[in-house]
Amino acid sequence: HLQSRCVAPSPPCPLAGVAAMSLHACFQRHKDLAHRHEESVQMWLEDSSAVLKRRAASAGTLSAPPLEGMAAEVTSIDGTAGVIAGVGREELQVASKALRCAAAQQRLAVREYREAARLRPRDAEVQKRLVAARQSLRRLQAALDGPEPKPLRRFLAHYNLSIRYWDLGKPKQALAEAELACTELRAAKFPPGCAEHNLLVMTHVQAQHRAEERRLQDSLLQSPESVSASYDLGILYFDKRMLIRAEEQLKAARERARAACALQLVGLDRKRSQLQDAAGSKCAQAWLALERPKSCRMTNLLDDIEDDLSFLAGLRQHWCAEEETGKSEELQETGVRDGARPHLLPCLRRRYSQDCRDCDEWWAELCRSSGLDLHAPPTQERRALSQHKRRPLSQRPGSR
Repeated sequence: HLQSRCVAPSPPCPLAGVAAMSLHACFQRHKDLAHRHEESVQMWLEDSSAVLKRRAASAGTLSAPPLEGMAAEVTSIDGTAGVIAGVGREELQVASKALRCAAAQQRLAVREYREAARLRPRDAEVQKRLVAARQSLRRLQAALDGPEPKPLRRFLAHYNLSIRYWDLGKPKQALAEAELACTELRAAKFPPGCAEHNLLVMTHVQAQHRAEERRLQDSLLQSPESVSASYDLGILYFDKRMLIRAEEQLKAARERARAACALQLVGLDRKRSQLQDAAGSKCAQAWLALERPKSCRMTNLLDDIEDDLSFLAGLRQHWCAEEETGKSEELQETGVRDGARPHLLPCLRRRYSQDCRDCDEWWAELCRSSGLDLHAPPTQERRALSQHKRRPLSQRPGSR
């Protein structure tokens, strides 16, 4: 049945065979074949529409969907939305096949009209039919392909950049990027979800710790070698979940603590030798026993800082790193991308709470949405890329 409905394609008429067939007969043959292909297109479309009308009637709707909606529904069988069981799924498969056959027949009609136009380039009627056939083919192909998903690469960049700025201890830039991420999602008519979570967490935490952070920074300005103030500031950055900034501050506190510990040991040794020369070894040993708790406190502080740094390294690996699979070894654990498919970083709310069902539901909805594409470049970038590919190699930037 399917073979009887399709018109077999004919090879183009060679100019060398003019003796066997006149130019007019060859021209007329291409026109007739194109007309037959177009009739076959109409028959396939009527079959597809009849199938969907029956499905719409069984579903209780008044009329069948238009061609674009019909094709989107039909082609969704091959995607994630095709979870239709029983007869409905079979009907959609039949309609999808009919639509694809119509596109194939329309493609053959375009080829026949093109051959006819090549034989008689000044024939206005053939030129008009060729333009109309190409337009019909574009509509059919667009209906088969479905609507183009909205690109969200800009949202992805703003979202990840907001978290990276926050980890670096740059709240102003982080808040600005979080607002831009929310704007991109709202423009795509998608709920902001974790982008809005990041914005709310940043605003709340920054307002909560602003006064204490300013006090500790002023204290460090007044006494730059203060170990306690430097360590407290590192702990404050950790409370704000600025992980990279907290790690940098704790490393600075460790260096100050090591310097203070070395100075303390040098002072103790000098004082011990002075006491030993003046009052004897027994007095020096008694004095050292009194001073030992101070040196132990500094040693314990160094041990605490080392424990905190190792704990932060594990947190950074979990919260601040994208997928490392496929990256070169030089770029792993650096936060620098070298792939074409970046990933969303975990939401900041996860750093404060383990109850993240809203984040999981939002992420699942984002992955299920067929009208959005996280990895497609924006429209202007796609247009620029396509123009760049069409340009000759000698005219592209960087070529000689």
